[in-house]
Amino acid sequence: MLAQHPHDITLPTFSKPEVKVSVRETERNPTTIAQTWLEKFAAVLASSDASRLSAVAHADSWWRDFLTLTWDYRTIRGLPKMTEFLSNNGPNAQITNLKLYESGKFAPSFQTPIDGLEWIEAMFDFETRVGRGKGVLRLAQSDDGVWKAHFISTSLQELKGSEEVAGARRPHGGNNSLVGGVGAGNWQERRERQKEFLDNEPDVFIIGAGQSGLNMAARLQAMGLSALIVDKNARIGDNWRNRYRTLVTHDPVQYTHMAFLPFPSNWPLFTPKDKLGDWFEAYASLMELNVWMSTTINESSYSDESKTWTVSVKRGDGTERTLRPKHVVFCTGHAGEPKVPSFPGQETFKGHVSHASLHKDASTYEGDLTGKKVVVVGTGNSGHDIAQNYYEAGATVTMLQRRGTYVIQASKGLFMLHEGLYDETGPPTEDADVYGQSLPIPVQFALNVGGTERIAEVEKENIDGLKKAGFKIDFGHDGSGIYRKYITRGGGYYIDVGCSKLIIDGKIKVEQSPDGIKGFTEDALVLADGRKLDADIVVLATGYDNMRTSLRKAMGDTVADRAKDVWDLDDEGEVNAMWRPSGHPGLWYFGGSLALCRIMSRFVALQIKAVESGLVAK
Repeated sequence: MLAQHPHDITLPTFSKPEVKVSVRETERNPTTIAQTWLEKFAAVLASSDASRLSAVAHADSWWRDFLTLTWDYRTIRGLPKMTEFLSNNGPNAQITNLKLYESGKFAPSFQTPIDGLEWIEAMFDFETRVGRGKGVLRLAQSDDGVWKAHFISTSLQELKGSEEVAGARRPHGGNNSLVGGVGAGNWQERRERQKEFLDNEPDVFIIGAGQSGLNMAARLQAMGLSALIVDKNARIGDNWRNRYRTLVTHDPVQYTHMAFLPFPSNWPLFTPKDKLGDWFEAYASLMELNVWMSTTINESSYSDESKTWTVSVKRGDGTERTLRPKHVVFCTGHAGEPKVPSFPGQETFKGHVSHASLHKDASTYEGDLTGKKVVVVGTGNSGHDIAQNYYEAGATVTMLQRRGTYVIQASKGLFMLHEGLYDETGPPTEDADVYGQSLPIPVQFALNVGGTERIAEVEKENIDGLKKAGFKIDFGHDGSGIYRKYITRGGGYYIDVGCSKLIIDGKIKVEQSPDGIKGFTEDALVLADGRKLDADIVVLATGYDNMRTSLRKAMGDTVADRAKDVWDLDDEGEVNAMWRPSGHPGLWYFGGSLALCRIMSRFVALQIKAVESGLVAK
């Protein structure tokens, strides 16, 4: 069993060797240093002698690999384990043709991520026996003046012979490119048959038509695999349209592009939910995705003998269909079923109690909200947005906080997180995606401490105001801020789009109750210490269960019992089950923010294509 905080690390420092006056400029040229190192690394890889890795990597070094040496995500720390990792997997992977980026954002450059640690950072292309990829290197100079790798990242980007049909490989599109000619159907006629899967079974069955399912299907189809998306909602995009009225995206537009189709240059920084729903609908049409809406799953089963699924669905028109895909990708959202606690005396409460997942808008409340007392239990994103919604509708609102919450302002700190990478001055999105995932997650946690401190300095007025108002701020147990909370807990933070000012100004009250709720009376919420909060409406913004609970509800106990729980990190520091083998053959969990769905859809599609190409066992 893992310790409570098994991924806390201390980054090493490398004292700079004394520079002699006679040192030539080329000896401090990052391109020259990086090229020299890359050539040495290539020689190590070509030698099939993994022990030679010590010549190019520090003793305390890291290697993060996405599908290059194995068909999984691996984070390897320390020279002995890296040597073993390369020895076991290098000969089969056959990494060759390493080529340094010589211009642009990721050309070799000196960087100082923290005081006492200088490294040279660069990106490179490479090939393997089966594909092509991109890597990122970070070289630190040791006391003897030798530049060695502190961090290596390798990321498979495409399979040879199964490259994404995009860019220079885009389809022809003319009538003379249609197999069998126009006599067998023009584009529109063929699309109608494709969407209904009248001539073949889908290779991949995708459950959920949100950002997860849409990105996933687009990637799969670009690699030559057929995909069918099913969703219980009536329209594509309803998973956003049906949420509370005031919802907007909490990440800026430059970070949230979808695969192959970036948002227009005049798109707003933060997208209203209904506008995003319309974009999803347009995206599905433009990307020629096969989507069945108003469709539910009757039953499903998996055959270990044939390595295929049997899935029975009921469509909106009442017809039923049985499909036999080879893979199922579960894309119903990164969380599971709502956590809806119940409390003693709740049945006697004369007001209204509901979970945040059911909230649409304060205007749906029957009657005038002026003077009505609303208690919002929970201080994450949803809790804040709902509290603000009720306040603006005239209610008297109190937020109940059990433990600290990290707060970052959308107008300030959020942009600092993406500065220079996902903004108007940033590099191509595909390169930014590779770079953004190149450091091991525990290292990102450690480096984020300094970034969180810088954000806190810029947002000092907001933070001090919240504390003065009785709101408890939590920067994470290690002070690393939002990313660790998201990747390990899936919550515990608020991206401030206006509610903090209402709290600071006393317009929304905050009550602390570390030990939670004792129960209800007819007209109040009773806290653990006996205090009462008068209430007409109680909203339980108490979060969601593990994604596996949604899987169990949709596909049954037999499937869910074989799959793993999702989120938090494994012993190497990679995310459990999400975007990688789930524990159940032919089943993949897929979810996350718009950006993560774009980034990770490539890797899930590559894993599925590798299975179907015979490169990895089913």
